[in-house]
Amino acid sequence: MSAAGADLPAGSGSPEPPPASGAIPLVGLRPRPRTATFVDPRSWVFWVIVALAVAAFLETMPLVIESLLANPASGALAAVLWTLYGVIFASVVYGMELFERRSLVNIAGAVAWGALVAVGVSRVGGAAMRTLVQGWLGEDSPWLSAVSAPLVEEPLKALGVVALALIPGARIRTVADGAFYGGMIGLGFQVVEGFLYTARTAALSGEAMQTVGSMFILRGLVAGLWSHAAFTAVAGMGVAYFFVSVASLWRRWGVLIGMLAASMVLHGFLNSPLVAGSPWVAALIKGVPITTGLVVALRVSWRREREVFARMAKVTVPDHLVSPADFEVLGSRRARREALVEMRERHGVQAARDLRAMQRAQLQLLVAAHTDGLVSSRAAEAAGRVTAARSALAWSVVGR
Repeated sequence: MSAAGADLPAGSGSPEPPPASGAIPLVGLRPRPRTATFVDPRSWVFWVIVALAVAAFLETMPLVIESLLANPASGALAAVLWTLYGVIFASVVYGMELFERRSLVNIAGAVAWGALVAVGVSRVGGAAMRTLVQGWLGEDSPWLSAVSAPLVEEPLKALGVVALALIPGARIRTVADGAFYGGMIGLGFQVVEGFLYTARTAALSGEAMQTVGSMFILRGLVAGLWSHAAFTAVAGMGVAYFFVSVASLWRRWGVLIGMLAASMVLHGFLNSPLVAGSPWVAALIKGVPITTGLVVALRVSWRREREVFARMAKVTVPDHLVSPADFEVLGSRRARREALVEMRERHGVQAARDLRAMQRAQLQLLVAAHTDGLVSSRAAEAAGRVTAARSALAWSVVGR
């Protein structure tokens, strides 16, 4: 088994060794083919997700409708603003992916978990937890929200990453994947929760439309940039590490619990009364340590992901498809852009386009080889695209 193969989660599609001579093939133990997305009707986890989503939808939709009807004009404005916020936020994060464009179906599933399941279940569990915390801290404690909300919401959101990790079609294969899907789950939660708070607060105020604007700016553009998406990205890293790492079980559990606890602490810190004064100033001040911690964790996960694919290029994938020298360019956006600019200046626009096509094909090959194995059909198709793109590039450079 190659060094890169050691990072594959169980059931990732690596080639199965042939049975020993005279042995009876254990057909019943052969892993099932991996589905293209997390939608896998053969998986009990998928049906649990569906059941929870339906139940949570029935719990959440009356609240959404009530919020819209309380003041239709301000409710509609809140719905439009928060929907656009979610689409733009998700598009920016999607565009920042370094090695792989993840399935839009998987992204939609992650967002739906946060927007439906986590929100719907937390409406029930959150009230119970708040009552319990009131018994500890007192009904008038300013720490009620800081303590009770993270204890319910962060585990619920992290369970979405667990559910995706248990379905091979979701293709959670690195810590960076856990951060990405965790961020999408947190974003779904943040959009629905933000809409509910905004619409309800506006309906009770004298200046409904103005309240929508101020609430959206505070909860979305100020505090929202380091809110639920950031918290769940941190927890998602711990979940992914648990599933993809080859470290000892104790270490994997320690990282998982530690990262989940970190997400709860960050959430509690944002909700806490530690910084007094204007909520705008408090949100900005609290955002500094939260953002710092998130950036450090993301850089570690991205560096780990880069090391995984660098090892794939060095050990697993043949050099005529992706060599270590090729990966030096593929390993950063800056190096890719510089290579494209140089190719355009030396050989023209068409050569730069062909180089871009080859880079994309090489990245697809690395991802397919790591996820499904080098001998998989997905990797074979990507290898064919690399060969065709390299031939087209050679023709653009020397054949014209």
